[in-house]
Amino acid sequence: MANPVFRPATLDDAALAADLSTASYPGEPQDPVVTRFRWTHPKDGWSVGRFIVEVDTKPVAFTYWAHGPWSLVPERHCDIGAEMDPACESDELLDLVWKWIAGQASADGARIIHAYAAEDQPNILESLRRLGYERDRSDKVWELDLKKHGRQLLAEATAARDRMKNEGIELLPLSEWQGTETLQGLHALNEAAEQDIPTSQPILAQSFADFMDRINSPNLPHDRLWIALHGARAVAMSFLRFPPVRGNVWTGFTCSHPDYRGRGIATAVKLQSLAQAIELGIPAVRTANDSENAPMLHINERLGYDARPEYVSLVKWVNSQ
Repeated sequence: MANPVFRPATLDDAALAADLSTASYPGEPQDPVVTRFRWTHPKDGWSVGRFIVEVDTKPVAFTYWAHGPWSLVPERHCDIGAEMDPACESDELLDLVWKWIAGQASADGARIIHAYAAEDQPNILESLRRLGYERDRSDKVWELDLKKHGRQLLAEATAARDRMKNEGIELLPLSEWQGTETLQGLHALNEAAEQDIPTSQPILAQSFADFMDRINSPNLPHDRLWIALHGARAVAMSFLRFPPVRGNVWTGFTCSHPDYRGRGIATAVKLQSLAQAIELGIPAVRTANDSENAPMLHINERLGYDARPEYVSLVKWVNSQ
């Protein structure tokens, strides 16, 4: 095997990185427009390294590391990834790329490195095992067949809207909300809800600017972000992400404020999002939840989601350079 060359990725490589990621896992295509948007809107204070791997001048993989400000992550958690074209894949090259990007993360100060792979990517999982990574936790992945369950979901969405109205809860898309709190209220809701997500890493506060980038992404039209209002207060939200070029439609986030849980509001607002996808002709939607997130897993099971291969998080402790 010729020695691979690791070159820093530029913004012009965003589409190439999306193509390499898609080749690495064809069941989950990555959208080039969304990839470029994310690269041009980094999270406040985060550090990121992105690289294209070439063999004999041919791009064969995209690899990266990313972490929040070390001042807010005292244990120094860092995510890494390596997405390789299977046509160029070998055990030797996989091990080399994963080892190289971990070295870059370590050189930047990381002490706990997190790597990710799907359950049906055995070559990657085996490579990470050889390199000393241990399984940490997993996200359960689900797919909902909207053709199969469409009629029932539309009926449930209508019933949920009526029930919420009787309880003084209004369900509507963000594009129709003209309240005084508006986006600040959604940001506050997001921050309150995210802290309850099971995780092995600290969940860092998201700035309002970062939140605005998130909801202004090209895969999230504001008429497809659904919210639940109690008076002028946003108490729940749910939205799907619709890739503009390619990819599956995914749930971006579903949550309710801690003060309003146990009333079925999260399910009601999620149903509006699903009903809209049905009306738009979307055949299926996917979602992922941490395996310890019992409330959301229960909602998915009740709505008829079918299980898919999980996403696995693996971890390795390293000595920073």
